[in-house]
Amino acid sequence: MSHIGMDNMKKIGMLIIIFSIIAGMLSGCVEKTDQRIIFESLKDAPLSPDNPDYQDFLDNMHKYLELYTMNIDGSDIQRLTNNKYYESQADISPDGTKIVCSIHHSPEGIMDGIEPGWEIAAMDVDGKNITNLTNNTWMDTGAHWNHDGTKIVYLSDTAHRTLEDITPENYVPIQLDVYTMDADGSNVTQLTFAEPGEIYADPSFSFAAPSKILYIHDDDGEPPQNYDLYIMGANGNNKELILRHDDQYLQVIAINDPMFSPDGNTIIFEAKMGEDKWGHEIYHIFTIAASGENLTKITQGDGISEGMQQFSPDGAKITFDRVIWNNATDGIRKIWLVNADGSDEECLSSFRYEGCASWFPIIGSSDKVNFPKSNF
Repeated sequence: MSHIGMDNMKKIGMLIIIFSIIAGMLSGCVEKTDQRIIFESLKDAPLSPDNPDYQDFLDNMHKYLELYTMNIDGSDIQRLTNNKYYESQADISPDGTKIVCSIHHSPEGIMDGIEPGWEIAAMDVDGKNITNLTNNTWMDTGAHWNHDGTKIVYLSDTAHRTLEDITPENYVPIQLDVYTMDADGSNVTQLTFAEPGEIYADPSFSFAAPSKILYIHDDDGEPPQNYDLYIMGANGNNKELILRHDDQYLQVIAINDPMFSPDGNTIIFEAKMGEDKWGHEIYHIFTIAASGENLTKITQGDGISEGMQQFSPDGAKITFDRVIWNNATDGIRKIWLVNADGSDEECLSSFRYEGCASWFPIIGSSDKVNFPKSNF
């Protein structure tokens, strides 16, 4: 899952007040399965005032988010990372051996996800050998593998803005583009060419139709960003509009975070619906056929926000984040599971602050992932 950061569900969860995290834990139960996910959590953060790192945690929460894995019945939780970096939006390679993620080595304060300093990093599937694939003074984020693990698509700041360039005194307009690179960070290729103030974002490959990349686009970069859904070839050609945010059957503020189903025939995305009475952004999840037909609302929560959605490798299930606000400052963020048609919601999280789940691939006897061919 990629995310532009300034206007999305994931960062709503990041702004949940610390004391609501400390307040307690809630449990959920799901069906037994051997399917597995990777996610980020604060479950081992210094939540007690007696801990010497407690004040640093209050000031810089993001450095205490770590990556974990678990079965989707909540069992066998394993911690992968243990550092003061901020690793986010982890994505498992198709052969199940590598993780690619966004990483910030010096996270301070409240982060909105598009600060200079974000890089793309890879690590072994056990969390070891973290290695930067990009090493810039600007922002690189939101990485996803292609179907065979040879390419990574991601979002980068073509304006090459430093921290100084985003201050009011020296402000340089945002200019975000979609890039690809080889799995080792080489052969960087720019696919879109934004003008100052223009945004191309949230790219992801189709596994069933490897020549296709989904992305979103906004032409002025000014709030509110009214992202529309597009598709293009893997070399940046043949850009086509799939769905506008103001389509007569949708009518939302923006489309974010599109991803294909494993068979390539369905696209799932989150849409910004508006704000609740406390000013928190509200997102809901939709699917649409890759042909642009059969728009369907998957989540029905009233006054709650849902996003960071992803299909299971067999396409039967969807994981997503749900943020429930009790008031202006007290909220809970958890990972949920739902059938692909929106039925039978179940909570995966036993802790009240975790999210950004991504699925481990299903590995067959040939040690390769078996992805069905797309009809698109």
